[in-house]
Amino acid sequence: MTIESAVRTHSSRLRVRLLCASVAALLCACGPGGPKRETDDGSGGSGGDSGPSTGISVLAGDPVTGGSANNKGTSARFNTPRGLAVDTNGNVYVADQGNLTIRKIAPDGTVTTFAGVANSSGTTDGKGNRARFTQPTAITIDGNGDLYVIDNLSIRKITMDGTVSTVTTLSFGNFGLDVQNYPAGIAADGDGNLFVTSGVDTRRIPISNPSNARTLETGAVFPVYGTGVLVPRGVVVDPDGTAYVADLTRTLSRATSGATALTSFVGSRNQAGNADGNASTARFQQLVALTIDKNGNLYGADAINNTIRKITTPDGTVTTPAGTSKSTTLRTGKLPGSFAQLRGIAIDGSGNLYATSGNAVVKIVLP
Repeated sequence: MTIESAVRTHSSRLRVRLLCASVAALLCACGPGGPKRETDDGSGGSGGDSGPSTGISVLAGDPVTGGSANNKGTSARFNTPRGLAVDTNGNVYVADQGNLTIRKIAPDGTVTTFAGVANSSGTTDGKGNRARFTQPTAITIDGNGDLYVIDNLSIRKITMDGTVSTVTTLSFGNFGLDVQNYPAGIAADGDGNLFVTSGVDTRRIPISNPSNARTLETGAVFPVYGTGVLVPRGVVVDPDGTAYVADLTRTLSRATSGATALTSFVGSRNQAGNADGNASTARFQQLVALTIDKNGNLYGADAINNTIRKITTPDGTVTTPAGTSKSTTLRTGKLPGSFAQLRGIAIDGSGNLYATSGNAVVKIVLP
């Protein structure tokens, strides 16, 4: 080989090595498969800790595709999930209405069926898959870790080992035959009471003596009778025993511990909207679920606006930290994002929000 040939061969080999090094560096930076497009299209993550440090991610399920699969993250399936509750270990419990079950989501996004059997209806009490539900819509958790579920016209209790019992069946005559009159909101206080909202009233019910319930408001909620649409109204109780209720007039009201009636807090009677602002100028459309953080701030799932509303206490200032008004497509990633149909909301001990959005459960991390 001549010196000139050797130089050409050496140069060629050097170019190949540099090219390979460049490709290797690109693969390391982008992961397997090479470069990937940045997406903010609602595809979400695989559940658990894979979501953004702030913003919206899918904890479990798929916003569009329903089903009853127990799996991890986006491989799991729900069918019209509604109410949510979070225990002290970060497990999320879901009233999976369409599947007639209570589902459990571990912090890593793994979904199991906690009580009931998918698509098997009934009122049977029992443990785990021996229990049956008719229409689980709302769920809350008390200080002992026991769950309480609105199931059609009954209140069901579920202990942490999955044992289901029936606390009481609410008087059918008081609610009427129309679906929009049925109970669909529930919260527990620290004194052994449950607060239940329906399309016609709000009740405080002592768990030990359900027949001694106190009615805090009565009336009729919009839409009008005969529509056959469930109309959930959010309710939550703070550590002092004050209950906050999305009342029958589309405003947010409250009742202190032992009160016999609700008093107005935020909004104006029968005036709907999406305006942020102070207690008198803010407007809501339909607060189907409420939750409260450790600082006493309220968060509401405003279903028709399809946004998450924050209500500070005690002043009642309202803002919209997540969601785009009237959008019906889940868009994950940076805030504000947008949601598929919102039906429930809950919060964990770290201040992370969870919401049922379409057929998915999403995690919302605020700044």
